[in-house]
Amino acid sequence: MSQVPDVVVIGGGVIGCAVAYELARRSLRVLLLDKSLPGRATSASAGGLWPVGEAVGLGCGVIFHAALAEGQPADPAVPAPLPASFRDFLVASNARFPELAGELHALTGIDIEFAPGAGLLFLAYDERQRSFVEGVQRSLPVGMLLELLSQQEVARIEPRLTPNFLEAALLVGEHQVNPMLLTEAFKQAALRRGADSRPDARVTGLRRRGSRVLGVELGDEFLPCGTVVNAAGAWAGLLAATADLELPVFPVRGQIVLTEALPPILNACISTATCYLAQKRHGEVLIGSTTERAGFDVAVTAEALGGLCRGAVRAVPLLGRVGVKRTWAGLRPGTPDELPVLGSVAGLGGYVNAAGGFRTGIVASPLTGQVVAEVACGQVPCFPLEPFSADRFALLEVGRSAADRTRSRAEA
Repeated sequence: MSQVPDVVVIGGGVIGCAVAYELARRSLRVLLLDKSLPGRATSASAGGLWPVGEAVGLGCGVIFHAALAEGQPADPAVPAPLPASFRDFLVASNARFPELAGELHALTGIDIEFAPGAGLLFLAYDERQRSFVEGVQRSLPVGMLLELLSQQEVARIEPRLTPNFLEAALLVGEHQVNPMLLTEAFKQAALRRGADSRPDARVTGLRRRGSRVLGVELGDEFLPCGTVVNAAGAWAGLLAATADLELPVFPVRGQIVLTEALPPILNACISTATCYLAQKRHGEVLIGSTTERAGFDVAVTAEALGGLCRGAVRAVPLLGRVGVKRTWAGLRPGTPDELPVLGSVAGLGGYVNAAGGFRTGIVASPLTGQVVAEVACGQVPCFPLEPFSADRFALLEVGRSAADRTRSRAEA
């Protein structure tokens, strides 16, 4: 790219590629910088399009909160629904996939394997889990339905599932895609629309002067640009810190098991408190995923993989006789409130966040790409971004400080 880019997007995961695509559609000069690092979040995803499921705490959410509660008192907190604004964001983003699949295929020839199925089916094994499911059912807004199913009804949908559960709950309209193919399709579509890419660019920092980010440092090279988009995934907080920005994004390790290819055995995506299962187009069953605060360590552990496999066999007993094809780990970009960080930062020009996708990056990617591109272009985003602004963390710290002062006075 001979001219100074209008926008440099840092990060070649699904979010960065979606942003690059939306920017290129607007005829901007776009440069996508991507250094392939072990453990990128896209690799830790099942590709589940579970907008309502994740918003209400099913899917990966219930596993995450079970992990947080490990070793805690006997009645640990169950997942609370994420804010309605985020649920609405995910639902709006998910609605774009049928059209998006055709659009990306026409541009790139890549099939993202958008696969409508029976939905997301959660199995409750004990009374606390059943109580959680019934609470979720009561909290859903009008028009969103969580169907409580008997063992007989489950057997008609999923004859391979264990009958040894107390209750099952089905969210229809929750589907899946291939996350790696979706990412590549966004990237190739961006390139077809005129974006450029540097696939082995190791960003060492951002250059800031006063109230503006001027560009990107690549070792001894400085790359000026109009706007930088921080889509660096689990590394987004480290990148922001080079411009004296506090961005509380941290890595959450997710370990994954992939079975050998099987004939079709699952019609739905299966969710439990210890794992989720999704059968992919070529027959492999993906079993995920742990949620561990292990820094940037992408090693897999026998203990965690064993727990995933035991959870999978409990749900689908025939998997006890199936071989494992591959195991790996990826790093999701977590935030303190489990919400993404999107949009500009107050008082700072030339910089936009597209970070903190955690467990919903895949389903959120179409709408995230659009709203971040709109902000980078100086437009009003099509979806309100105030709930996802980085500024909320400053308010959170103020609230914590006030609470600490109140507690100290009470103790005195």
